[in-house]
Amino acid sequence: MATVLALDKDPLQVDLLSVLLKSDRHVPLTASDPDRAFAILESEIVDMVIVETVLPRHDGFRVCQQIRQARPDIPIIILSERGGDEQIVRGLLAGADDYVTKPYSPRELLARIHAVMRRSDLVSRNRTIGGLRVGELALNLHQMHLSVNGAHVELTPREFSVLHVLMTNANRVLSRDQLMRLAWGTSFDGLPKTVDVCIQRLRQKLLPRLVHGDYIHAVRGFGYRLEKPRTETVTVARGAFQTVSMIADLDTA
Repeated sequence: MATVLALDKDPLQVDLLSVLLKSDRHVPLTASDPDRAFAILESEIVDMVIVETVLPRHDGFRVCQQIRQARPDIPIIILSERGGDEQIVRGLLAGADDYVTKPYSPRELLARIHAVMRRSDLVSRNRTIGGLRVGELALNLHQMHLSVNGAHVELTPREFSVLHVLMTNANRVLSRDQLMRLAWGTSFDGLPKTVDVCIQRLRQKLLPRLVHGDYIHAVRGFGYRLEKPRTETVTVARGAFQTVSMIADLDTA
């Protein structure tokens, strides 16, 4: 069960969404304008936000960016009458975790809500007391240092901030602008290329100490994503397959 804030200008759509969320045992909160939505975010414990991009006197994509900036950890789904690849890409770059166009299938929307919440729970489980952990990476926020497989890795403050944002948003693509804003603040006056340089230096420091491969991936046309390599799973599976093969050989010998 999750508390879901729905921001939509259409009262009928809000009512329908509320009924759907209640049928899946979620708690719906509703707002018809961004000011009310931000007031709810400040006063209530909200687990997810659903945003319509067509809002009176407001750019819904910009509102999505503002929510992401205020709450980097909260899952966001755009539920919009605007379709098309360009709009979807714009929504994802604005900070949404998923994009659903109207009219939508109720079952599909609930499935997408569950999927986004699962990814959010994975990030929450990666949190440790005073830090974050994703696979071989352990970030200590009290002592401000990184450990990779138990070995200390020296980072600059700028590198530390970028890695912190990437680990907090593990498995989600962040644009260069998002990384700059979340890691270094809105007052940072730099070029997106600065992010590329910082990522390159992070990789140079991390890769020699990683056993299972790179964690930071460039997503062409979007930005960067930090994701735990799947090599561990593949290695286990390959080992199991080899064991089965050896048993089969013995049986036929």
